Amino acid sequence: MKQKKPKKSAHFKIFVCFIVMVFSAYAAYVGQWHPHQKKSYPVDLVVLWVDSADQEWLMKKNLWQKQYDNLPQNAVDESRFRQNDELKYLLRSLEQNLPWIHKIFLVTDHQVPSWLKLNHPKLQLVSHEDIFPHDALPVFSSAAIETRLPYIPSLSEHFLYANDDMFISTPLPKSYFFDENGNPKIYVRFKKRTYDSNLWLAQIKKAHELVAQKYPLHFVITPSHNIQSYRKSYFLEAIQEYPEEFHQTTYSKFRRADDINRVIIDLTDRMKKRNTFISENNTSDLPPSCHWPFLLVSNNFDDLVDLEPCLFCLNDFEGKSEDAIETTKRILEYLWPKKSSFEK
Repeated sequence: MKQKKPKKSAHFKIFVCFIVMVFSAYAAYVGQWHPHQKKSYPVDLVVLWVDSADQEWLMKKNLWQKQYDNLPQNAVDESRFRQNDELKYLLRSLEQNLPWIHKIFLVTDHQVPSWLKLNHPKLQLVSHEDIFPHDALPVFSSAAIETRLPYIPSLSEHFLYANDDMFISTPLPKSYFFDENGNPKIYVRFKKRTYDSNLWLAQIKKAHELVAQKYPLHFVITPSHNIQSYRKSYFLEAIQEYPEEFHQTTYSKFRRADDINRVIIDLTDRMKKRNTFISENNTSDLPPSCHWPFLLVSNNFDDLVDLEPCLFCLNDFEGKSEDAIETTKRILEYLWPKKSSFEK
């Protein structure tokens, strides 16, 4: 005869139920606070583009420029608006090294590169009218356009932002830009103090002063001037936190020293402990194919070879020589000679 199995006591059943409840609660906790560890999420890219060789656009810019007295040269210099086909090479570097990008939003003032394939499934053109109040247009300030990034229709919660002279030199995972909780990793330079020697730095200085009025801010940074990561909801929160300053910058036709820089979002998020700052000399956890996290290149092109950065910007600036412009073109063609699917 088979022996009957002893019945489990009521106490044992209660104990098992308790264990199940504890593990269920823990799983719910992990899912609530670390949703990005298990869940995939789309990441978009936003790029600004302008072509100063477009005569219709140039006439409009000159007409509005005449309505303002004593605009600083830094606000209207050709380097602010000049393009040398950098966008073509940005898209080539993107397709090769960030294939996981979900959608690319190209923000322009009704300008389209002649070589661009408009029906590409990943590409969406965004005009200034799509994101600006009507009475703020036209606009000729990148700082103003940057205040409107989270208003791009159908933009994902997680997105990267780039100017057209910023490039990706090696395959990079999503984790290079966002941490395990889906929060931005911000690549920065730590400084002893801010400098207001030009409009861009003056705007950065103002951003620090505004954040320091609300939070215990005890450090100074400047952005890496490379591709940067954002969360749309955090961006919108910052706009609500500094409404007057964002409103003023949105309505600035040209760069102004008393506008704000988007670094105010990075600083505010750092004070709220929802992003990570990574300095230029932090070379830990880099892919083996690059040895420097980011690089801003003005004239010293040798740094590209010596430092092998993951990200780099071939910066345009006032007084950049024709030789330097031609060198930039040769470097880009050497690095990415093959057409991308974004080209006709």
